[in-house]
Amino acid sequence: MSSPDINEKVKRRLEMPQQMAPKLRARQIQVASWILSAGLSGYVVLFADFGPREHCFSPIRRWFQEKRRTFWTLSSEEQQDLKDQGRWKD
Repeated sequence: MSSPDINEKVKRRLEMPQQMAPKLRARQIQVASWILSAGLSGYVVLFADFGPREHCFSPIRRWFQEKRRTFWTLSSEEQQDLKDQGRWKD
């Protein structure tokens, strides 16, 4: 048998479900924790030091380093275009 106080609480909660909804601050904390988790996971996968031996993140690190290298270097065609424009200095 439940007490009248508990029955009253249940009745109030069922009548006003918006009171049970998460608050804005709780949602902000949840989103921030997801962003922080993704950032830390990315750091561990791409940059954390696991020593010189091969490990499970080595293939993705090689792929990432290659993509980063190609992003920050000019292809021979791009270098030629800059030379033609007079902007390339050897």
